[in-house]
Amino acid sequence: MIILAADVGGTTCKLGVLSEDLDILHKWEIPTHTENDGDRILRDIYESFKKNASLKNYQLEDVKGIGLGVPGPVDFEKGTVNGAINLNWHGVKHVRDEFEKLSGKPVYIDNDANAATLGEKFKGAGQNEPDVVCITLGTGVGGGIIANNELVHGHNGSGGEIGHFKVDTKERFQCNCGRRGCLETVASATGVVNQTYYYYEELQFTTVLQEAIENKEVQAKMVFDAAKEGDEFATYIIRKVANHLAYAISVISVMTNPKYVIIGGGVSKAGQFLIQHIESAYKKMTFKPAIEGTKIVTAELGNDAGIIGAAGLIKQYVK
Repeated sequence: MIILAADVGGTTCKLGVLSEDLDILHKWEIPTHTENDGDRILRDIYESFKKNASLKNYQLEDVKGIGLGVPGPVDFEKGTVNGAINLNWHGVKHVRDEFEKLSGKPVYIDNDANAATLGEKFKGAGQNEPDVVCITLGTGVGGGIIANNELVHGHNGSGGEIGHFKVDTKERFQCNCGRRGCLETVASATGVVNQTYYYYEELQFTTVLQEAIENKEVQAKMVFDAAKEGDEFATYIIRKVANHLAYAISVISVMTNPKYVIIGGGVSKAGQFLIQHIESAYKKMTFKPAIEGTKIVTAELGNDAGIIGAAGLIKQYVK
């Protein structure tokens, strides 16, 4: 038996055929057509699976199920997504029911960040441990929490929305969710830039970033690169970012006590430099028994995490 998986994004859909052990047999991408309220997206995915089956000589009868990771708030039990803005889907869309009608196969859907977390648990940095947390640091902050081998969804799908942890009690920056003080306003790529401008105004450090700051051209990578070179101001910013992440991880640690905390997304390319700063702050603020045996590591699967995790939904829930 094989598993079909899709990581549905606003620009492209990453598609894959995987074994029951979640090894990728084939993978490819198709463009995401979001016009007309994204009404073509699911059919395009299904047609691409059919075309690939004929090219690669496998039968759709051999498919155990189809897993989909989608950007937006998912009701896991109902198989619906309530407003996927990047896909031009408005209101409640019955993704599971629609795709089961197309394919005749069992379908499971989850939020794309949850799917990536499941991928890292099964085949990546989570080492198939039952208690794993993933925090993805990109333009925003996403993530997922796995406790006792189960993704935490909560009663309405808001479980694991790590980016909306309130960590900045000064509420300095507006979040896309409409509130202020969320983790993603101070720890994402956007958050690094927010803090750089804020503290430069407040502290007036001498820094190699001065020209970029004054021209409003700062990017998160610049700040990390300057910190790695020993720039005092950039290092100060990265410590601030790391402290906020450490606080969020410390709270999660006394709630679900994960074995692995996996840092993914574009900002994670800072690698061990960022991890060391997070670990230093985390160990100072966290309940000591919760620290024992917990490792903070970088993600391993890159862009494959989503399709592996989407397939993992079928591995886990279709018996």
